[in-house]
Parts: sequence; structure tokens; C-alpha cells
Amino acid sequence: MFVSDKIVFMELQKTGCTHIRNLLKEIVGGKFVERHIQADPSLFTNGRSFLGSVRDPWNWHVSLWAYGCDGRGDFYSNVTTKGVRIRDRGWKLHPYSTLIEYLECRPNRHSEEWKRTFRDVNDAGAFRHWLHMLHDETYWPDVGEGYWRSGLSRFAGLLTYRYMKIFSSKKGELGRLRAVSTPEQLMEYERNNCFIDYFIRNENLESDLLGALEFTKFEVPPAVAAGMKSRPKTNTSSKKHGPRHYYDAETEKLVGDRDRLIVEKFGYLPPSLRN
Repeated sequence: MFVSDKIVFMELQKTGCTHIRNLLKEIVGGKFVERHIQADPSLFTNGRSFLGSVRDPWNWHVSLWAYGCDGRGDFYSNVTTKGVRIRDRGWKLHPYSTLIEYLECRPNRHSEEWKRTFRDVNDAGAFRHWLHMLHDETYWPDVGEGYWRSGLSRFAGLLTYRYMKIFSSKKGELGRLRAVSTPEQLMEYERNNCFIDYFIRNENLESDLLGALEFTKFEVPPAVAAGMKSRPKTNTSSKKHGPRHYYDAETEKLVGDRDRLIVEKFGYLPPSLRN
């Protein structure tokens, strides 16, 4: 999360958030608080605008998996650590909530199976196997993040769970979100509780960020705006193919169904229907 006097940027994993945060820090000024956390209710003062970043769900899944193929990321560490992951869980910053999450964990007995799915970033079969595991309740406890204990996991994917947790639930409200148990309740919860004023789509990152800054009445000099568009991306994975290489009809439908909220809200098209 990035906080300035006028802007709070909420970070959803694998949506270009590190790149956006770095640009905001240079252009707006402010401070980085912590990655991928919920907003404290105290931030909703002084007329701040809340920004968030999103991504096409089909591309998001490929990116998350490809990042794991590079041996990187919290998700990769969670699912490939045998037993219960102890290190790098945030003990120093959030000892109480980390302890609760640790006590709720189940030992990971599938670490070797997960590792095999990350064997080759070009292997579409490995990606599809990984995707089926991610959406199979047998493996949900391995993921961590409280996903398997949430009612959302029964009908919504990890991306949607993270979206709701970061953009529609303030700190201390996770219990309310866990109680959501149907797609209809999820849609209503998001409509009533999403607090993001402006979304930045990963696919149009620089132009959407400029639009967000214009929305917040922050003037960006033309030279700075031009420099933004030529800046290399941050924290990218090594995937070498577009989404059509990785998806078949079954897995394409799986993502569309499980992340329907995001697909419908932002009008994303599945890979087979794109030009």
C-alpha cells in the first residue's frame, strides 16, 4: 500500500502494483507502507482518493504461475513448502494476526506435486495442471492467506478473493467477507463495500494511471507523462507466450466462471474471443 496526503494506492498482487507504486512515489510523493494489505479505517479521512489496480484474470493466472516458474513470490513459497511455512509470514509487523493465520494452517502434503507444475514456463500442460490444482478444494489449504477458510473459495477464485479482501474490506472486516457464501451475496457485497475511486488496468497501465492522477486533480508535466510510457515494467515474470498458448476450452471456462465478478465488472474477454 502506498499512502500520500491525497492518494492511497491499494496493491493487488500481479497487477503491476510495484511499477505503479514506484511511479506514484516519484510523481506524487508519499510513502510505501506494506505490500498487499487491507486499508486501516484511519486512512478514510482528509478526502483521500483510493486507487487500485486490476488485471485480466486469464493473464493474471499465467503471470502468477510463470512467476512461480522463476521460483519467486509468496504464493510459490506457500505451495512448495512442505508442512507449514514459518518464515517470511510477517511476524514482526503483525504478530497477532500472523499467529492466528499460522494456527489455522494445515500442513502442506502436496509440495512436490506443486513443484512439478512449475517445471517449465513454456509447458502449457504444466500450467493447466497447476490451474486445476488451484481450483480444487483438496489443495486450497496449501495456498494460505485464509482462502480455504473463506466461503468465497467454494465458488470464487484466488484472484477474486484477493480483490475482495483488498478493495472491498477494510482492516478488521475479514470476518464479514468470510461469511459470504453465494455468488449473489458476493456481487452485492462488492457493490456495497468496494471503496476504490479509480481502477488502473494493467493492460492500460500508464494511460490509466495518468487518468487516475487527473481524477485526483494532480497535474503531471508533459515530460513526466512521456517518460512514464517508456519506463520498463517492474517485477515481471519470464513467460514467453500469450494466453492462447496456455489455455484450452476447459481451463478458459474455469477461470471465467471462478472470477466472474472481475470479468463482468471490467468487461474482460477470454483469450479465444480476442483479436
